[in-house]
Amino acid sequence: MESPGRHLKSGMATYELTKTIEAVKLNKRTLRPLGPEHHTIPYGAVLENLIRERDLQRFYDLNEPYECAHGDIASALRELK
Repeated sequence: MESPGRHLKSGMATYELTKTIEAVKLNKRTLRPLGPEHHTIPYGAVLENLIRERDLQRFYDLNEPYECAHGDIASALRELK
């Protein structure tokens, strides 16, 4: 099975978190980190537009962009149908 978020485009699969993770919030326009602080993304959150870039996973939660290490999120995703 290919890793979630490898080359997903908008409107494709959405994923649910099976555990709480920490992620950095990104600027909506530039997609650069807003600061060094991590935000908690809760268990059960629905993630959209997953894109993997090297060892980082970018995603949207409630229309807000975030990114975290791919290793932190890979085992916490469950595809929604």
